[in-house]
Amino acid sequence: MTPEVEQELAHTLLVELLAYQFASPVRWIETQDVILAEKTTERIVEVGPADTLGGMAKRTLASKYEAYDAALSVQRQILCYNKDAKEIYYDVDPIVEEETSPPPASAGPPSQSSSSQPTSASVPAAAAAPAPSSAGPAAAVADAPVSAVDIVRSLIAQKLKKPLAEIPLSKAIKDLVGGKSTLQNEILGDLGKEFGSTPEKPEDTPLDELGASMQATFNGQLGKQSSSLIARLVSSKMPGGFNITAVRKYLETRWGLGPGRQDGVLLYALTAEPASRLGSEADAKAYLDETSNKYASVAGISLSSPTAAGDGAGAGGGMMMDPAAIDALTKDQRALFKQQLELFARYLKMDLRAGDKAFVGSQESSKVLQAQLDLWSTEHGEFYAAGIEPSFNPLKARVYDSAWNWARQDVLSMYYDIIFGRLKAVDREIVSRCILIMNRSNPLLIDFMQYHMDICPTDRGETYQLAKELGQQLIENCKEVLGAAPVYKDVAIPTGPQTSVDGRGNLDYAEVPRTSARKLEHYVREMAEGGKISEYGNRTKVQNDLSRIYKLIKQQHKLSKSSQLQIKSLYENVIRSLSMNEGQILPLENGKAMNGHAKKGGKNGSRLHMNGHTKQGKVETIPFLHLKRKEPHGWDYSKKLTGMYLDGLEEAAKSGVTFQGKNVLMTGAGAGSIGAEVLQGLISGGAKVVVTTSRFSPQVTEYYQAMYARFGARGSQLVVVPFNQGSKQDVEHLIDYIYSTKKGSLGWDLDFVVPFAAIPENGREIDSIDSKSELAHRIMLTNLLRLLGCIKTQKAERGFETRPAQVILPLSPNHGTFGNDGLYSESKLALETLFNRWHSENWGNFLTICGAVIGWTRGTGLMSGNNVVAEGVERYGVRTFSQQEMAFNLLGLMSPTIVNLCQNEPVFADLNGGLQFIPDLKDLMTNLRKEIMETSEVRKAVTKETAMENKIVNGEASEALYKKVTAEPHANIKFQFPELPDWKEDVEPLNKNLKGM
Repeated sequence: MTPEVEQELAHTLLVELLAYQFASPVRWIETQDVILAEKTTERIVEVGPADTLGGMAKRTLASKYEAYDAALSVQRQILCYNKDAKEIYYDVDPIVEEETSPPPASAGPPSQSSSSQPTSASVPAAAAAPAPSSAGPAAAVADAPVSAVDIVRSLIAQKLKKPLAEIPLSKAIKDLVGGKSTLQNEILGDLGKEFGSTPEKPEDTPLDELGASMQATFNGQLGKQSSSLIARLVSSKMPGGFNITAVRKYLETRWGLGPGRQDGVLLYALTAEPASRLGSEADAKAYLDETSNKYASVAGISLSSPTAAGDGAGAGGGMMMDPAAIDALTKDQRALFKQQLELFARYLKMDLRAGDKAFVGSQESSKVLQAQLDLWSTEHGEFYAAGIEPSFNPLKARVYDSAWNWARQDVLSMYYDIIFGRLKAVDREIVSRCILIMNRSNPLLIDFMQYHMDICPTDRGETYQLAKELGQQLIENCKEVLGAAPVYKDVAIPTGPQTSVDGRGNLDYAEVPRTSARKLEHYVREMAEGGKISEYGNRTKVQNDLSRIYKLIKQQHKLSKSSQLQIKSLYENVIRSLSMNEGQILPLENGKAMNGHAKKGGKNGSRLHMNGHTKQGKVETIPFLHLKRKEPHGWDYSKKLTGMYLDGLEEAAKSGVTFQGKNVLMTGAGAGSIGAEVLQGLISGGAKVVVTTSRFSPQVTEYYQAMYARFGARGSQLVVVPFNQGSKQDVEHLIDYIYSTKKGSLGWDLDFVVPFAAIPENGREIDSIDSKSELAHRIMLTNLLRLLGCIKTQKAERGFETRPAQVILPLSPNHGTFGNDGLYSESKLALETLFNRWHSENWGNFLTICGAVIGWTRGTGLMSGNNVVAEGVERYGVRTFSQQEMAFNLLGLMSPTIVNLCQNEPVFADLNGGLQFIPDLKDLMTNLRKEIMETSEVRKAVTKETAMENKIVNGEASEALYKKVTAEPHANIKFQFPELPDWKEDVEPLNKNLKGM
C-alpha cells in the first residue's frame, strides 16, 4: 500500500468517524442511568457557564430516583461551578455565635431601678409604651371559587360597557348585542380565549345555560382573557406602585377575602371601572371597599371590618404612661437638639429643609406628569399609545438578492420532478416555473444546466428522456433571453367565485377557473367590454328615449300596467345615460365635439331622420377597468386614457412587463394581501423593492425569503425591514435609510411608492370611534402624507427633479357605503385631495400621483368574509377580482405608458368592476347572505331529522355504517446502534497517519 493510498484512507476514515460522531445520538438518558443507578453517584459537579446538565439531572432524580434514593438512604448533591463555588470548595462562612446577655440582677423595688437609669435612656422606653391602636386582620369569609357563569357575565358586561345588573342571565349573547354581529364575534372570541372552547352555538344559548355547560370543564381559575383585562385595569386605573399584589393583599387583610372571593371582586371591578386613574392609594382603597361591598351584596355574603387590637395589646403590655407627661419631659431636649442642628447647618451652609422642598417639588412634578399621562391615556387610549411605538431598526434589515442561486435550485428541483414522475405534462404551472427560470438566466446557469443534460442517462427510461428533452428546450429559451430584461408575465387561468351548499347543509366556497377567460388576454378583453350594468347611451339614444316618454305621457288617460312599466324603464335608462358621463353624451356621433355642443341637424334641429326613419342611438359600455380625467365638474371617464391603459394591459398579458432598474417602496404586503401579489410581480420583473412589515419575526422573514426564492429575477433585490407606519420617527428613519449613502444604508432613489398599509376597523359606527380608529387614520392618511413629504425632501436635497416617484394611492369605492368601518372611508376619501394638491403645491417635480379605486378583491383580509356572496353579486353584471387579477391591474398602472402620463397630470384609475352602478349594494349583500344561510340551515335541519329517523327505525348501530373513520398512520421506526470499528484491526494501523493532521 503506497503512502498516498494510506493518506487517502486515513482522511476517509477521519471524515467517516466525524460524520458518525455528528450523526450519533447523545444518549444522555442512558448516561444518567449509569451515573445515578449503576454508580450511585452522590456528588455531581457541572463545570460550565450554566447548570444545563445539572438541571436535567435534577429533573431525572425527581421523576425516576426519588423513591429509590429514599429506600437506600442516598443523599445526592448536584452542583454547578457557576453557582455553587463555595459548596464545591467547602468554603463555608463561619457561624457567628450570639453574645449571651448577662443574668439579670435581683429585682429590686421598681422605684429604685427606674431612678437608677439615665433620663435619656428612659425616654425611648417610655415612648414605646403607649402603642397606638392598630387594626388586626378582618374576620375571614368562607372562600369560594368563581363560577363560569360569573366570568361569562363579567366579560359580556365589560365588552358592552354596561353594569352587571343590566346583563340578565335569561338572555343570550345575540339578544344582548342588539344585532351587531362584529361585537358578537368579539365576545365569542373572548370566551374562546378564556375557556379554550365553547359549546355549539353559544350566541343563541341563555347565559345561565351557557355557564352551566362550561362549568363541567371549568377549573375555577381566571382564564387568559379575564386575567389580561384585570391586569390592564390595575395598570391603567390604579396609582403608581399599587399593583395587583397590593390589591389582593388589601382585599385579604381589609375584608378577609380568600383567592376565589378576590377573583369575584376583581371581575365585578371590570364592569365598574373608574373614569380615570385614581390619584392616591387612599382613593384606590376606597374604590376597592366600594366594589367589595357591591360584590358582597350580589354574592349574598356579609363583610366585617377588621377587629381593633389596641386595647388588648395595651392591657397586656404592662404599665401605661401618659403621652402628655412624656412630651413635657422631652420638650426641652428636642428644642436643644433642634438649636444644635440649626447651628451646625448654618456653619456648614446647608439647608435643612432642602430635602422637604425637593420632595414637595417632586410631588408637584409627579402630579403634573401624572395629569398629563392621564390626559394622554384618556384622549388617545391605550391602543393608540401602543400603536405609535417605533420599531424600525436598520440592523434588522434582511436583504435577499441571490436569484442566481435559487435558479439552480429550481432547475434541479424541476429536473428530478420529471425524472421521478411527479411532472408528466407541460401545464401552466410548468410554463410559469420556466418563465421564472428564464428571468434568472445567466451564462453560469446555462453551463450548469448543460452539464446535467450531458450526463443525463437517457437509457434508464422515458422520464429521463423527457427530462433531457425539456431541459434542452429550456436551455435554448434561456439563451434567447440572456440579454433581455426579466419580465412579469402571469400565465395562470383567471378564476371566479363559486359558493355551494351540499346536501348536508355544509357551506363551501372555492375559486374555480372561468369558462369565459382561459388566459389574461381574454380577461383584458372582458374588462374592456364591460357589462350590461355599465351601458350608457349617446345623444341620439337619449333623444329617442325622451321622445317615447313624451308620447306615452300624452296617452296618460289610457295608461295600462305595461305602459307604466315601460315609462319607468325608459326613465331609468335616460337617468342612467345622463349620470354616466355627460362628455360622452353631448359630443357628436363621430366622436368630435364642437365647443361642447352637438352639431345641429337640418331644419328640424335636433330631430335626426334617415330615409324617413328615426336614426337609432348606439348603446356603449364603460369598461370595468377604466381611467378618468379631471373635468370642471369632476372626474369623467376618458376613452383615450382608458384605451392606453387597456393596450398596456394587453401587451403585459402577451409579452410581460419589466421593472428592471426600478426602485420601489412597498408597505402592507403581508401574506394573503393584494400587496403580496404586487410584490411578486415586481421582483419577477427585476425591481429592487424595500418591503416593510409591522410583525417582524423569523416566520415573516422566512415568508419573504420563500417568495424571493420563487419569484426573484436577475438583478432584483428584496429588502425586508421592521416598520410601524403609525410612528413619525419610523417614517423619517425609513426614508433616510433608503436615500442615505452612509454605510449600512441603501442609497437608492425611489421610482415607485406603493403604500398599501392599513388596519381593519370593522364594527365601529359613528358612536364607537375609539383609539384604534384614530391609529388607523394616522397610518392610512396622516403618516402616509408624512412619508410622501419625506421622499420629496430627500429628492429636493439631492436634486432628483427628473426622476419623480410614482405614488399608487390605494383608494376605495367605500365612501360609507358598507358602514361599521370607523374612519376607513374618511381616510381613503382624504387621499383624493392629493390630485388637486399636485397642481397647487410645489412637489410635482418629485412625485406623481396615480389613484387606484380598488374593487372587490376576494380573499383579502377586508373582503374574505364576503366571499360567499361574491358569486351572487356577479350575477348582477359586475365583476369581482382575485388577488392575482387585481395585482395585474395595479402593475399595469406602473407600465411606462401610464408612468409618462402621470408626469403630465394625476391619473384616476377606476378598478371597481362596475360595483358603483349597483344601488343599495349593502342591502343586496345582506339578502344574498340571508338566502344562502337559510338554504344551509334548512338542509342541516333536514339532515338532522333524517338521521334521527334512521336511528329510531334501524337502531343506533346503523349509524356506524355511515360514519367516516380516518386512520392516521403512526411511525414505529427503530434503528439498531451501529457497530463501532475494531481498534486493533481497523484503527490502530492508521493511527500513525492520523497524528499531526
